[in-house]
Amino acid sequence: MLTKVNNSLRIKQRWLWPRNCLLCAASVHTGQDLCAPCAESLPRSACACPCCAAKSSDPETPCGECQKHPPHYAYARAAFAYASPIDHLVQNLKYHHRLELSRVLGDYLADWVVSLEDARPDILVPVPLHPSRLRERGFNQSLEIARFVAERLGLPLDHQHVRRIRPTTPQTELPREQRRKNVHGAFEADKGVFAGKRVVIVDDVMTSGHTANTLASTLLRSGAAEVRVWVVARA
Repeated sequence: MLTKVNNSLRIKQRWLWPRNCLLCAASVHTGQDLCAPCAESLPRSACACPCCAAKSSDPETPCGECQKHPPHYAYARAAFAYASPIDHLVQNLKYHHRLELSRVLGDYLADWVVSLEDARPDILVPVPLHPSRLRERGFNQSLEIARFVAERLGLPLDHQHVRRIRPTTPQTELPREQRRKNVHGAFEADKGVFAGKRVVIVDDVMTSGHTANTLASTLLRSGAAEVRVWVVARA
């Protein structure tokens, strides 16, 4: 019986803390996900718009787009720029069912948020998938990442009271000018659940920002006092 328990623990340990770098397969010490060179190569977020987290030359002033069209969310935070090699980790989670990467990406996002010393929100909400997309993929990568962020930061997670009610084309497949229309009216939130709460939307990647903005608008209409956005990477 003890042997079976020990074997189970070893299997779980390998799943949670692999012995090889997740990018280059070099040997790593237990408890590390990436070797030192690969960890150094991650495109960490640097100079970004303080509002939408897009790359900017002035981190103190909202970018031109945010000044012209202020988003419904208060501000967005991104741990990385969506570039190599972080894009490989995101894509392997999303399209190749590498679910162990949800912990890796969730830990990186949690570390980034802690380093910023922002005021803690009341609740986390992952961007929901439409049921048809969820059946097709088998899991919601935003929810899986958010689980680890919530656990690390000791925050409640709600993935039951916000829904994507309309199937949408993946934003990356559309021209920029069509993305806002694509997600218009795509979400609904239960009334009263988020009333007076500071809500953070959690997602893997933010591209044009229209998905997060539409969801933020939905949450505000449901009564949320404030909505922010935390993403692993910003395109």
